[in-house]
Amino acid sequence: MKVVHRYCLSRLCPPPGLLLVVPLLLLSGCATAGNNVGFRNDQWGKTPKPSPLARAMTHYMVSVMEERHGNTDKALEHLARAAELEPGSMTLNVKLIRAYLYQNRFEDALTLCQKAVEHLPDRAGLYVVLGEIYHRLERYDEAVAAFQKAIELEPENSLGYRALADLQESANDLVAAIDICRRLVEMNPNSALLHFQLGVNLIRIHDTKGAEASLKRCLELNPKIARARWLLGTLYLEAGRNEEAAAHLEFYLRVRPGDLPAAENLAGAMARMGRYTEATQLFAGILMRDETMALQRVEAMYVFLLAAKPETVERLGMAEDAPIFSTFMKTLAKKQRGADYGPTLETLDTVEGDLDAECTDLLNGLLYRFGEEETGDRLLGWIAALQQHPAGAASRTLAIMQGRLLLLLERDEEAIAVFSPLLRRGVNDPNLHYYLSLAYENLDDFANTEAQLKACLALNPDDPDILNFLGYLYAEKGVKLDEAEMLLNNALEIDPGNPFYLDSLGWVYYRQGKARKAIDHIRRAIYGMDGDDAVLRDHLGDAYLLSGDTRRALAEWDRAHRLDPTLKGVQEKIERHKDAQ
Repeated sequence: MKVVHRYCLSRLCPPPGLLLVVPLLLLSGCATAGNNVGFRNDQWGKTPKPSPLARAMTHYMVSVMEERHGNTDKALEHLARAAELEPGSMTLNVKLIRAYLYQNRFEDALTLCQKAVEHLPDRAGLYVVLGEIYHRLERYDEAVAAFQKAIELEPENSLGYRALADLQESANDLVAAIDICRRLVEMNPNSALLHFQLGVNLIRIHDTKGAEASLKRCLELNPKIARARWLLGTLYLEAGRNEEAAAHLEFYLRVRPGDLPAAENLAGAMARMGRYTEATQLFAGILMRDETMALQRVEAMYVFLLAAKPETVERLGMAEDAPIFSTFMKTLAKKQRGADYGPTLETLDTVEGDLDAECTDLLNGLLYRFGEEETGDRLLGWIAALQQHPAGAASRTLAIMQGRLLLLLERDEEAIAVFSPLLRRGVNDPNLHYYLSLAYENLDDFANTEAQLKACLALNPDDPDILNFLGYLYAEKGVKLDEAEMLLNNALEIDPGNPFYLDSLGWVYYRQGKARKAIDHIRRAIYGMDGDDAVLRDHLGDAYLLSGDTRRALAEWDRAHRLDPTLKGVQEKIERHKDAQ
């Protein structure tokens, strides 16, 4: 079977008997064929000069035949000639533009589309295509303007709204995407999928109340959209509404029984409600799967300990990517059943593994799945109990796990009290300096934050995260800006395009009064993020204000406020400048 390209000119061709009529009608827009191809009586016997329309039709037909024979370059050449001869043909121009896009010839597509828009300025469809081209070229402002023009020309045509929503999502402008999605919902109130899409976007900006309403409406319209059940269950789990979470997740798993994350979340909800038997049954099923990960194995151990089944924990194999936490859990299991746990505890500091990575992945995972406050206090209690043993009191690993937990629970002074003695014991680990810098920064202690970050860099001068942290710290305080610029450029040499580093450098430029450079870097940072970010939007608003563009500054601050209504100072800036635009 012949493979047909996406821009294939022959896929819409009529049967042979209509080949001479339909292309002519397409090329001539609204004109009839008869008024364009007939000869005048006084030309009888003479060879008339073909009209541009007739020549355009000829090139179009040749392009069709060349395409059918697989000669795409020649087909494109004849199609381009046809569009040149008949610039008023919407059909020809769009076909040629699509052909250019398919070949990644974006500049050629842009040039042609701009000419078509000049010739046909009232065609909303052309502005949609123009917006798509700008989007591909990452010229986002121009893309937005094109889509908005399409909507202005045809306010009830959802194509422009959908295209603009897609653009705003890809450019990480989630607030604008949500506004557009709401407009689409107004136009199509009975579309379950649009309510679902709105709910997804609201989750991405942490509007849980709005997301819940949209997802519930989605299910009212179509109860079979299983993914809406999964999202609602996850929202309810994060909110501590465990019974509602369990109900939706159980429903979802009846439809998608193989979904491991859903099974994990359901087990978490069961454990939070004290239904340990059901939670352990779920994890027993999870552990039978080949794709089980370290976090799931450690979570299973945790739940079996809650269910007072230490023998099961001891029988479980070690999590390959979590040997330290596996040893910790097995030590707890021995202690729970009254066995001699000292020898296992003594090995904790000698287990080969990445303690920093395990703490980052596993502590965060346990707190999320089983409830931050309750799980944090329980784990701290278990660690404290092990520290009563002489081997536990001397364990560096237990101390670091304890300090990391305290950091996650925002108990920063207690974390400092745990980490500082380790340094005094001669443990010169860059991670310890980093943990202390986080705690001191949370306490707004600039001097100690700077000192700990410099100690990190002395041990590991090419750590881009530390270079970024120190550079951003200087930018926030408005000090040592030349040094900050150097640190951040070094970070970007190691990890070019990192959105956090770009934002930090943009913030340095803002502090230096370089508005254009600040705007450029912060915008690139926003485009590179996995999701929209209130702090970056706030920074961009400040940079626009520095450039004298109050209108755009207010728009960015509004986005920041909607993304995070608690972000300090944003509402005050909006109130101060809203009458000055």
